[in-house]
Formats: sequence, C-alpha cells, structure tokens
Amino acid sequence: MAWEPHAARKTLGWQPPAAARERVDSLMPVYRRFVTETLEPIVKAYYPALLENAGNEYRKMVELSTKMMLVGHACTEIADYPYDERRQRITCLFGCCCFLADSFLDDFGEEATRAYVTRLERLFATGWFEVGNERETLFYIVVSRLFAERDILEPTLRQAILRLFEAQRRDVEMRGLEAEMKALPRARRLARLKRLARDRSGHAIILLAAFLLPNLSLDYIRHIFVAGALIMFIDDHGDCYADRADRRVTYMNALGRPEQALRRIFFSHIEKLMQGLRPAAGRDLLIAFLTRYYVTRLQKHREQRRLRGPAWAVYE
Repeated sequence: MAWEPHAARKTLGWQPPAAARERVDSLMPVYRRFVTETLEPIVKAYYPALLENAGNEYRKMVELSTKMMLVGHACTEIADYPYDERRQRITCLFGCCCFLADSFLDDFGEEATRAYVTRLERLFATGWFEVGNERETLFYIVVSRLFAERDILEPTLRQAILRLFEAQRRDVEMRGLEAEMKALPRARRLARLKRLARDRSGHAIILLAAFLLPNLSLDYIRHIFVAGALIMFIDDHGDCYADRADRRVTYMNALGRPEQALRRIFFSHIEKLMQGLRPAAGRDLLIAFLTRYYVTRLQKHREQRRLRGPAWAVYE
C-alpha cells in the first residue's frame, strides 16, 4: 500500500519513520484478533443477529474497534503509560460503543435519532436505559462493562462524557435546521458544519484518553483533540457519497473541492501534532496511523465515486 500522500515531502519536513509505519502494519492484525476474541462472545450472547447482518455490520464494527485500538495505543504511549491488556480491553469496548451509538444516530431515521438522544441523556442523568431490542441490549451491556472499568464520576472523565454527548446533540439538532442552514451565508454555514465535525470526533478521542489515563493535562487534551478532529474530516470524506445518498450534509461533502480541502486540513493538523507533541514512539505511531488512514480514505472516496455504491468499510 502507498503510504505517502501526494507531494507530502514537499509539504512536510517530516514523514512517519519506517519503524512507526511497520508498527502500524504489524499491530493491525494483532488488534483485529483481540477485538474479535473480545467482542464476538458478547455479540453471540446478546445480539447474535448482528453476526449475519446483511449490511456486514459486525465486520465494520470489528474494523472500527481495531482502528480505535491503535489510536488508544498511541494515546497511552504519548502519556508514558503501558498499553496493557486492561487498557486494550477498554479501547475495544469503547470502539464497540462508538459503532453502536453512531448507528443509533445515523441509521434508523430522524424520529429514532431524537428518541435515542433523549434516552441517552436519561442514562447519563439517572443510570437508567430502557432496552427496546437486542441491538440496544448489546449497547447497554458494552457500556456497562466500559463504565465498570473506571470511576465515571471522576471530574475529567465525567466532563468528557458530557462534552461528547453535547457535541452529538448539537449535530442532531443541526439536522433539523436544514432551512435555517441554507439561509445562512455560505461561509457561516461551512464554519458551523466544520465545528460540528471537529467537536464530535475531537471530544470522542478525549473521552477515550480519559478512560485510559489517570489524568489528562491541558496541553495533552489540546493536541489529542487535534488528532480526533482530523479523524472525523478524513472519515467524512471517505463516506461522502454514502452521506449524500442518505441526504446527510457534512462539512466535507458541502465543499466544492473536498480533496484539496482535506489535503490542507491533513497537513496543517499533522504539523500541529509534530510541533506540539514531544518526539517519541507514541507520537510517531499516532501520526503514522493518521497518514495511513488519510491515504486509505482517499482511495475509498475515489472508489465510491466510481461505483456510486452504499457505505462500505475499507478492509485491510
């Protein structure tokens, strides 16, 4: 697989070292096995239909959780903590939660999305989540196991949970304001969409780090937020045509020249991480993963443009 984005050497004075690229390549299959061994028994016990889902959802969940494992590894190493089996399990459960939560937000219609947001707020306020089907049972079981790993009343962790929830709620509310958004000047509309994308994924990676680490410095939060935001912009570009088919507007699919815009975003965010994080294995692993993710999502976008097909995961 081609690792380097086009013209990267001319744009950046630094490339992911060969050792970091090799670590990504070697860790992906290891973490994919770990994710399968961790999640498959839970899925079989609480939502076996997911394994045979026509949309290949289980495999997509495994892929998302695998990539989350690698992000969690980098987040942990950057803070000089070991990425032990407990932290790996936390990250795997977190990836599963993210996949299921995203499906509740995006896949079952506007009414179901708003109901989910209301019920999730009740869960955070009271601990009560009324399960309606096997998918929701799986979500509640995985959330319960995840929350059991940490004291969720710890201030930084609780704040991270609520900030991610607020970012998700703003995203849902914005979808219901289509007419108002169209009436805005183009620059303001794009700025709002960009902020929504940044916050939803930026706060997600902060929440992951809060689950993995005993404390987060403000400087750490600032830089890890940059990495999370970049992941969302890359994701939205990869899913551009599927989102348009679902009539979902994102910052990336609202742009006239999204690939050029993503290239600028990618290089500027990588530059911030290069300069802001101290040179170490964790930083190199994170940037190597982001580079790989960027390249594969460019390929996904081009392939979807050619096929005009539904959403699909990039399997490696």
